[in-house]
Amino acid sequence: MTEDSSGMRRADVTSVVHDPWFGRAMAALRVFFGIVYFHNGIAKVLPAVPGLWPDTPVGFVINATGGRSARSILEFEVITQAHPIEPYRLLVEQVILPNFGPFVFGLGLVEMIVGILLILGLATSGAAVVGALMALHLQFATLWNDKWIYEYSVEWVPLLCLAAFRAGRWHGLDARIAATRARWPG
Repeated sequence: MTEDSSGMRRADVTSVVHDPWFGRAMAALRVFFGIVYFHNGIAKVLPAVPGLWPDTPVGFVINATGGRSARSILEFEVITQAHPIEPYRLLVEQVILPNFGPFVFGLGLVEMIVGILLILGLATSGAAVVGALMALHLQFATLWNDKWIYEYSVEWVPLLCLAAFRAGRWHGLDARIAATRARWPG
């Protein structure tokens, strides 16, 4: 067996990845993020349901409008706090906010689709990358505004890991498809 620069043997790494608990952990993380994205997406697409969204008994989800919404995040973080990247601030101020209805509906649909795909473990790598890009956008929008620097990276880093490890191949539909199609990317 060969050792890499960290002193780990290649067989040790392989045994971890093939351990059933690793697959269960990847599936649990994948399903958790799927629920988060689906719940936030449905809160943007459908009218509020008391106790379910946007305000739940244990917190809130980011809905379309109101004090804790996608619109309020963009208005405060990009416009009120004067985002330092002028073309981005102008895009938000002159294109996105004036057309916010269709924009937030599309955003909600994408979040719901990402959530469903992650829950099912179908096209997982692509869905995780799209989810990570959404979280990276929030990181970019808030980076200069005195936020905790890791506030959104706790979302996009695990999502990129789910994509890299092809997490849908553990207890997901990607595993079934990959068994019949050798080139399946999921």
